Amino acid sequence: MGLISAGAYMCLLYLGAMIAPGVGFSGHLMVQVPWFVLNGAHVPAYGVLAYLLMRQLEQRSWPLSYALLTGSSAALVFGLWTEIRQGTVDGRFPSSDDLLLDATGVVIAAVILKIRAGRKQHPCPDPVVSRPSS
Repeated sequence: MGLISAGAYMCLLYLGAMIAPGVGFSGHLMVQVPWFVLNGAHVPAYGVLAYLLMRQLEQRSWPLSYALLTGSSAALVFGLWTEIRQGTVDGRFPSSDDLLLDATGVVIAAVILKIRAGRKQHPCPDPVVSRPSS
């Protein structure tokens, strides 16, 4: 089920990359959004993708280091592919800045997973609560 959700999410990202500015409802909506919001959306979008991929690999008993490397690589290759493909859409162009933002999201997702794994191995002890003596 998890890899299906990651695949469906990849389809959504791909479809978003194929929107032509000013064409159709989504294209007209796109031109209303400020450029910095559109560019900034790469960070959470690819962070979520990387998290989904890495988490699914980890749940399939992959060692964390392999899951992080493979999931982040897959997310970055997908980002590169969508940027190249975006060059075929009227009014859109590939951007190395977008790839850098994609990579930022991927790194954030990897750090979150690494921290989460560390907390599983070393959970915080329950706090000691002193009871008042009667």
